[in-house]
Order: sequence, then structure tokens, then C-alpha cells
Amino acid sequence: MMDQSQPASDGERFIWRPSPDAPLPTLDSERLFASDSADTADIRLTIAIPTYRRPELMAETVASILAQTDLDGVELLIVDDDPATNGEAALLAAFPRLRDIPFRYYRNTVNAGLFGNWNRTLALARGSWFTLINDDDLLAPGFVAAIRHAQAAEPSADAIACSLRFLDQRDGSGDTSAPLPASERVRNIFRFGLSSRRQLKPKQMFFGSIVGSGLGLVVRTEVIRALGGYRAADYPSADYFFMTRLARFHRFIQLRDALAISRVADNVSNRPETQLGFLKRQARLQEALLDSGVAPRWWRRLRPVSLGIALRHTNNYWHQQFAPEDVAREIAAPISMRHLRPVRWYRLAIGAV
Repeated sequence: MMDQSQPASDGERFIWRPSPDAPLPTLDSERLFASDSADTADIRLTIAIPTYRRPELMAETVASILAQTDLDGVELLIVDDDPATNGEAALLAAFPRLRDIPFRYYRNTVNAGLFGNWNRTLALARGSWFTLINDDDLLAPGFVAAIRHAQAAEPSADAIACSLRFLDQRDGSGDTSAPLPASERVRNIFRFGLSSRRQLKPKQMFFGSIVGSGLGLVVRTEVIRALGGYRAADYPSADYFFMTRLARFHRFIQLRDALAISRVADNVSNRPETQLGFLKRQARLQEALLDSGVAPRWWRRLRPVSLGIALRHTNNYWHQQFAPEDVAREIAAPISMRHLRPVRWYRLAIGAV
């Protein structure tokens, strides 16, 4: 075990109840298009797409939204973070049906950055519930209908997330219709038992972002705003941090069905600095969970091994070649590559996967 633990600086610490990021003083969003029903319809759910220079992929995302079996009371909101583009015309030409649903398309006057644009979509949302989908991800046709069924079954829930499947296109086109891998079906037995849903506990986040990236997450709009939205200081794990806050302070339900598709491609997530950032943020969150008593005190002994498991996943799945001692020094946290299997089984047994 390499113990290079150092106190986290104030800028790196996990904050349970942060203040929202202040918007850029020069940021404004120009409305380039609004359908006839955009300002008059009774909106229960905002599906927001923050986008930046990926029109072809975003077209696939929009197509998956228009394919929903239930769009009653749903608005589609797109906020383009490229001040130099005019993407709404091509989108309307490709999807004339956008004129028939509540749909708004905005363009930021200055680049707000990744989480700045996420928060911009949140500020512009009209729905009482809010979900954000990246401009390269997809929703299964029954996503909205399943969320509404869960809302009726769990009226006290403030957040509902479906499970995910992954479309890995790093070595080919991938297949959205491929069956769920056997390993994922086994994990679901430990996650859900025989149930179709479960309530998430904040301590489970100790072992990683068990809900994924936030894709397929639907939250009461007032709740996500009250929790501060997404903080740029939490990059690259602002979604992971937000969902941990959500699990601690609100009733957060996860559905067994995989109704959202996360695209895996060669992009910023592949960069070594981004992957190191994920590991560092997990280490900081673990500190907060332990210090606050949310996670059992004795889990501190599991921490080096849990980070070793995360490191091995990073090296294998993201094709990195990080040495444990280098990562321990970089993230200022102890890492052990010993006894991974018992901790993996324990994590599985408590559904923290």
C-alpha cells in the first residue's frame, strides 16, 4: 500500500451544501427558436440538452427523445454553448415534428463551459421536473413512461434514475440492441433483488458513482436548484458529487430497467488528466463521507483497496497505464492493490455497484 495521504485544500474539499456557481457576468442566452406551444404548455418535465459542436450526434439524441411513447407535458430545451453557430435551422429541417412539441433552442452569447452550460439549461427550464442528457447520449423509447410510472408508485421521491447501458464506439459502431451483459444481470440481483427499483443510500457512493454519469436522472427542479446544481469546482465529477448530495438529503430511487444509453467514445473522458481527476474526486468524497459519519468509520480501512479497485478499472476500461504509487501521490490518498477480490465481493453484497 502506498500511503501518500495529504490534507485536501479548501478548493478540493467536498461540500455538502454548496452555494450555486455564480453565472458569468457577461453570459446571456439568445433564443433562436421557440415552438408555438413553448411558452403556453403546462410543462411537467424538461428534457435539456446542453450542446457544443456535435450536431450529428445531437441529431441522434433528439431522435431518441422524439421517439418517446409519452411526450405529454414534456418540453425539449437545447442550449448551444458555441456563440458562433446557428444549429437550430438544420435541426428543424431534419425534425419538423419539433414544431409540434414544446421546444426551445438557445445559444449562449459567450462560452459558459461544461457545467456552466448545464446550469444554464437548469436556469431556463420550465418543467417541475428536470433531466439532462448530453448531446451524444440516447434514451430508450419507454424512458419517460417508466419515470412517470415510478413517480406514481413513489410519490415522495424527489429523484428517480433509470439504470444505464453503454454504447462503446471506441473500436466500432457498437450495438444499442445488444442484450445486457451477463455480468450486469448478476449485479442487478445484488442491487435490486426481485424488485424493480431501490432507494439509493449516500454511503454506497463511497465505492464510486453507482448511478453512472447522471444520464437518465430525473429530479424535481426545485430540489436540484436548492442543492446548488453542478459546481465547476467539482470537475470532472460534478454529477457524481451532486447525486451523493441528492442521496443524503432526498429520497432518491433507482430503477432496474436500463432505459438510457451512454455513448463511450474517444473524447475528453479518455485523457489521463481527466481520469486522474475522477480518482482524486472519489478520494475527496470518501473523506467527506467518513468525516460526516455517513459511511461507517471502519470503512476507512477499506479506502485504500476501494481506490485500488477504481484504479484497476481506470487502467483496464479506459486503457490507461497508471502506476499505483504515482496515482497515490497525485490524488493525495492511499492506494492498495492487495485484497481487491474480498472488497469487490463486499461492495457487491451491499449493492454498492
